[in-house]
Amino acid sequence: MRTNYISTVSFLNTPRASMNRLQSDLNKANAESTNDGRYADVGLQLGYRTGLTLDLRQGLDDLKAQQDRNGLTSTRINSAYQALDRARTDGEAFMATLTPGKLNDTSATTIAQASSAKLTALIAELNTQTGGQYLFGGINTSQVPIADYETTSGTPSPAKQAFVDAFKTQFHFEPGTQPQSSDITPAQMQSFLADGGPFAALFSDAQWKDKWSKASDTPVRSEIARNETVDSSVSANAQPLRQLAMLYTLGASIGLPSLSSNTQAVVYDKLRGLAGSATWGVTNIQADVGAVQARITDVGKQMDVQKNILETGVRNLEYGDPVEAAARVKSLTTQLEISYSLTNQVNRLSLMDYVR
Repeated sequence: MRTNYISTVSFLNTPRASMNRLQSDLNKANAESTNDGRYADVGLQLGYRTGLTLDLRQGLDDLKAQQDRNGLTSTRINSAYQALDRARTDGEAFMATLTPGKLNDTSATTIAQASSAKLTALIAELNTQTGGQYLFGGINTSQVPIADYETTSGTPSPAKQAFVDAFKTQFHFEPGTQPQSSDITPAQMQSFLADGGPFAALFSDAQWKDKWSKASDTPVRSEIARNETVDSSVSANAQPLRQLAMLYTLGASIGLPSLSSNTQAVVYDKLRGLAGSATWGVTNIQADVGAVQARITDVGKQMDVQKNILETGVRNLEYGDPVEAAARVKSLTTQLEISYSLTNQVNRLSLMDYVR
């Protein structure tokens, strides 16, 4: 009969080696079960297919970055649309006050005051900014688009001074001067307010950009998808917005209360024409902005589909079954506990226990 011998070192180290392996497998299984089943070492698990998951993740990162940019573009567009909507609503409300049946002896003062307030509100809307960028400045997003018409310094703004100078050139006195203002005839006022006349010249491209606006005619272009860009801003130089400024400037600065009723009628007629044209034009601008909003929404839906496809591809490559990982954790924990128990028992063995 032969007796096989095993060294004490080997006898003691065998369960320890098993414990190290079990502990390593348990750490791996724990990492996978607590990370929704994602492999603890993706590169080791996938091997040559690692490049595929890297490509998918790069595409996913690019898509998310584009979605973030589109979110900023959408915020800018939505804010511009809301500002336009408020400007249009103000214009329509102002036009309603000019209905012939609503005008009376006190209307001139009311309209002059309303015009001044609405001009201030319009300038505030056109100077709206989001994220430190002015929405109506075109590509000049860092400059205030429209200068204030009324100043607190006591010195008239360049735009207001230009109006006063044009009025004085036409009538030889300042607006509101009595008794001269009441002597202005309807024909004289029609000449001043005619298309191509002195008043209209104040809002020509050259005068507008010199006295009123620092905005650029060139809109901001934003990429919303690969090879697709849209206009993501509106310029304060747009004709309908300029007409709103004309509308309120005329009502606020012509000296309505000082004019005769017949001459007031000429001014009211001009105000109605400007209000109708301006609000209709702003509606058209809103339609264009709304089309961009709709396109961004459509692109967003397409990107959500693409994102889902890419995420599914990544999950299929990088993730295993979390239920199976949890089962492995349970099994390995049991094996490790048994290994600890056996090791403890082996360590407690002593030859002296068997010596009689």
